[in-house]
Amino acid sequence: MPTDTHVRHAVVMGAGMAGLAAARVLADSFEAVTVIERDTLPSASAPRAGVPQGHHVHGLLALGAEVFEGYFPGLRAELEQAGAPVWDWGEGLCAVLPNGIPPSTPMGMPIQTFSRPLLEHVLRQRVTALGPVTLRDGLTVTGPRTAAPGKITGVRVRDGGGEDEIAADLVVDASGRSSHLPQWLASLGLPHPRTTTVDAQVGYASRTYSYPEGQAPPSWMGVLHPLRAPDFHKGCYAIQIENNALHVTLHGANGTQLPHNDDFLSFAKSLRGPVADTIASLTPTSAVRRYARTVNRRIAYHRLARWPEGLIALGDSVCTFNPAYGQGMTVAALEARLLEQMLGNRRAGTPLDGQAFQKRLARVTASSWLMATTPDRAWEQSRLSWHVKAGNWFMNRLIDTVPHDPQLYTAFSGLFHMTAGPLTLADPRLLSRVLIGPRPGGRPRTTTA
Repeated sequence: MPTDTHVRHAVVMGAGMAGLAAARVLADSFEAVTVIERDTLPSASAPRAGVPQGHHVHGLLALGAEVFEGYFPGLRAELEQAGAPVWDWGEGLCAVLPNGIPPSTPMGMPIQTFSRPLLEHVLRQRVTALGPVTLRDGLTVTGPRTAAPGKITGVRVRDGGGEDEIAADLVVDASGRSSHLPQWLASLGLPHPRTTTVDAQVGYASRTYSYPEGQAPPSWMGVLHPLRAPDFHKGCYAIQIENNALHVTLHGANGTQLPHNDDFLSFAKSLRGPVADTIASLTPTSAVRRYARTVNRRIAYHRLARWPEGLIALGDSVCTFNPAYGQGMTVAALEARLLEQMLGNRRAGTPLDGQAFQKRLARVTASSWLMATTPDRAWEQSRLSWHVKAGNWFMNRLIDTVPHDPQLYTAFSGLFHMTAGPLTLADPRLLSRVLIGPRPGGRPRTTTA
């Protein structure tokens, strides 16, 4: 139980990844934490209406898995017991890159693959088991509760029984893409923050498969077939998940027509790599689900000259990424870590400095924003700035060299999984290999079965 009697109750809006991670951290500093969720939450691992992207392949990067394991000790083992496989990224991934497929390269980088509903279910159970935490689902937040200009003291809520107010010392907006925070700020007399969007018009189509009795799974654990402007409009992700299932997401950029049930396999056959041959003999266990809300969006709350006391925002309510890059859950974990640091560093008896939090959060998301939006901006051929062109040239050169260079592949994987920063590639030995490019006469591996 915290000793700071000035810090009593926190309200978290949203029971997604960002909200659950924030609630876990807040439970160490607040006497009570209430998580409010608009959906009626399932009692088991199952998709829910408020997370439509939950039907599609999700990836937890290595850094994110490390942070979540620190907050929820034994999480990886619990997920593995539920059937989520653990495998080495370099050995188990078939990366279908434009210039070839890197050979199997042990990296000592353990990866675990699962469905989004399974991970969310396990985390929800862990969080609600914490003494200070109460989860209230089927409840809609309708607006802020205020006691004075510039000070938020809770939220107003509505359910089937009517409207009510919940008092709080801190309100955390983790309500995702549907956040109404800009309207809240306007009601408090604050200007509308600047919003930046980058949209490569990427869409997804996904379904799951089971293996016939007696048929062994493929040799690979995951397939990564990325998009790349302007020539590679189609791609896919496929991973082995719990219940001995294969989860496949096909994607297309720049308005590419997505498949339905009847032409899912035909779309897969238009791709390089092993996915089409694999699913041709498998049994679909779901209908094809499509999703197209993949725009990158960043709201510049950190640039507002004034910020209400008693409020912070994080997760997709502030910065959303094209899910193709798999950064969202890991960034949510890093934002929770920032929240933990700032709560721990504040003086006893003082509230969290929300404005300072938003400024530091912008720095946490900055590199992930660049990693997602630089390649996505490349689809806007007529409006490319010189730095976007330079960034894409370098990244494409790197990816084209990776199939021929195991050491560079390992370095790139660390960058992708956020266990290493961009300065890793500033090592002259690695940088020179990128600038020189693929060795003449190099023969990349072309396919796996």
